[in-house]
Amino acid sequence: MSQRVNNFKGGIQSGTTALDADSSKLDKQLKESRDNIRVPDLKMIKQFSYEDKIKYVGDNCFGFAPDGGAWFKGDKLVAVFEAKKQGLGGNAYERWWDNACTAKHINPDVVYVTFCSGPGSAQGQCLDNLRRKANIMLGENFKFYMSPEGFTFDQVSAIMQETLEGTL
Repeated sequence: MSQRVNNFKGGIQSGTTALDADSSKLDKQLKESRDNIRVPDLKMIKQFSYEDKIKYVGDNCFGFAPDGGAWFKGDKLVAVFEAKKQGLGGNAYERWWDNACTAKHINPDVVYVTFCSGPGSAQGQCLDNLRRKANIMLGENFKFYMSPEGFTFDQVSAIMQETLEGTL
């Protein structure tokens, strides 16, 4: 059951998920694109293993599993893809910072793409504010695609493919 219905109390409560149908759709679009895209000379990691954490960060004190994968050229992290669907009053964007900061630590020049959907992605709303703050604090290589109505699979896949080809 989604935490978005019936007596929302803040935070993810036991027996609920942070996903609703639209959020699940966006997440699935990124994961299917991630699994279908092939770019020569790039390797994709879905989730960091213990060994990856030690190799790239030097500690095992975090998780790193971006929705659209972490893409490497050799040992250099070149692109990361995330999905965020947000209503007007939530805090999904707070969880975004953990992966974003991890990626920035691994490679300050990483291209970090976030697909934002839902009412919270409209101009002046929380995900738009996240976009603005991230560009100030982390740099212009943190790209945001905003669509309150959501994305098609083809849109997501094309943006990911174009981004990855641009890293070569």
